[in-house]
Amino acid sequence: MSNSNSLIGNAKGHYETVFNTLPRVEMLVVNDWWWTASCEYADVVFPVDSWAEFKHLDVTASVTNPFLSVFPRTPLERIHDTRSDIETSAGVAAALSELTGDERFARMWHFVGEGRVDVYLQRILNASSMARGIDVLAAEERAKNGVPTILLSRTYPKSVGWEQAYESRPWYTRTGRLELYRDEPEFRAAGECLPVHREPVDATFHEPNVIVAKPHPAIRPKGPADYGVDAGVLDGETRQARNVVRPWAEVEATKHPLTTRDPAYRYVFHTPKYRHGAHTTPVDTDIVAVWFGPFGDLMRRDRRTPFVTESYIEVHPDDARELGCQDGDYVWVDADPEDRPFHGWQQRPEDYHIARLLCRLRFYPGTPRGVTRMWHNMYGATPGSVRGQETDSRGLARNPETGYQALFRTGSHQSCTRGYLRPTQMTDSLVRKNLHTQVLGAGFEVDVHGPTGAPRESLVKITRAEPGGIGGKGAWRPVELGLTPGNESPALKQFIAGSFVQVAKGGS
Repeated sequence: MSNSNSLIGNAKGHYETVFNTLPRVEMLVVNDWWWTASCEYADVVFPVDSWAEFKHLDVTASVTNPFLSVFPRTPLERIHDTRSDIETSAGVAAALSELTGDERFARMWHFVGEGRVDVYLQRILNASSMARGIDVLAAEERAKNGVPTILLSRTYPKSVGWEQAYESRPWYTRTGRLELYRDEPEFRAAGECLPVHREPVDATFHEPNVIVAKPHPAIRPKGPADYGVDAGVLDGETRQARNVVRPWAEVEATKHPLTTRDPAYRYVFHTPKYRHGAHTTPVDTDIVAVWFGPFGDLMRRDRRTPFVTESYIEVHPDDARELGCQDGDYVWVDADPEDRPFHGWQQRPEDYHIARLLCRLRFYPGTPRGVTRMWHNMYGATPGSVRGQETDSRGLARNPETGYQALFRTGSHQSCTRGYLRPTQMTDSLVRKNLHTQVLGAGFEVDVHGPTGAPRESLVKITRAEPGGIGGKGAWRPVELGLTPGNESPALKQFIAGSFVQVAKGGS
């Protein structure tokens, strides 16, 4: 893996991956410039250059931007003994040539050794409909001066489908028209011939994954009985591909099977990405991480805190009080025990101890009751980080062997998520455009037609674990001072009302 934004560390169903899947993987090699959780589980880690240290020209683009993003080669010295991502591939290829005597491995990366990866980039641009004619070396010179290279799109800003809408060019479909009906057998079987709404598989208070619709001649899916499955079976594996159609009047009266088994599972747990950071960037360094949320403390006065800050779940104050929780308390957060934090946790208490989510609770009146939130960007607990916190005199959740630093005592936001597969995202029949050309194909194509399988939410129960005060004694200090939502002191209420400001006489 390279340039993967800690693919393993940020994976939905992270602990299912590391405890049940990776043991069956022969080798895992990771390129990374932070020591992320992906590195924790790798057999080989190649330390690679950060964006500021690139010694080879690079170019990327975004679907929504009308320009190329060009990364010029930097004169800055490398901070550590790192290499470029492309150099690690070239180095492995050279070693394979030496081992096998087949020079084709090394020849594949010939221009890397000459410092001329622009040759490869130019070939890519020359084969592109919107970058053909752009000189990549000239684009690099412009980028050094902060000048972007505009793509040769027909509109500025980009307007997807402009040629099709205004010039009657064919759409990238089987008919060449904009299609709002799917007649492939897989879509008919799933009841998705037309755009429909399905309840979430694991984040609704009602029957999961049901198609909410009134009777319609075009929505006639194959139901559970057609596959030899009892309609009442709603386990995690079955409900992701279960096709049942009900009008909202019926759906509203149903309950998610998890809440039926245990009414404590009554909170939707969302894990969105933080608005002001990409992936782990809000917490990669201590000076930035300490600003992330209200629990930052460079002094770490409470030795339970895994780092200079820690992750937290945001809960409506009224919900929290019903749970017997105060702002800043530690809580356990548990999702469907059938398959989370990983299949088989009941027989593996040591792994379960690492994977079960323990975090701070934060009063947050900005979400509706019954809805909670935890930011996606945090470094989760690993076997090494848990061992570090339990053996380190400072209580840091840091792997003593690798230096990996978690922002959880145990578990992570991915303790409560898992991957789900949508059958209509995995067909062999859907006609679609290829990724890099104007050619039409059918079935799977990377980044075009394939499963996403990464829901960011689930149903959870929340249980108070420890008081929020230092060392687990009393309330968290901002609560005692009346400085948090739902615990406002008279002075804070006066401040919120703007009463600390007075207009001077004769002023305006």
